[in-house]
Amino acid sequence: PLAAFRRNKSADDTSAGKRISKSRREELGMEDGDDEYDLDTALNNNTDPFITKVIAGSLIVAIMALLVAGVVVPSLTDYGEGVCSPIQNGGRC
Repeated sequence: PLAAFRRNKSADDTSAGKRISKSRREELGMEDGDDEYDLDTALNNNTDPFITKVIAGSLIVAIMALLVAGVVVPSLTDYGEGVCSPIQNGGRC
């Protein structure tokens, strides 16, 4: 009956079975004393800043192109007689 109340050391240890091997530590760039994997450090070690800048730049260009195509061009275009352009006449046709 008392055996049920004994504490299992591996049950208390949250890192039991989750140790990172030495080769994996080297791949991740972890120090020997690190107990857990630091995501911020991993991103800094494994992210190429040039790729990040290219992705951010292309997103900015895409947003600007959509603004020009969706707002600027329709507001400057004269569609001719009989065509309602709410941007040019305040929403009244």
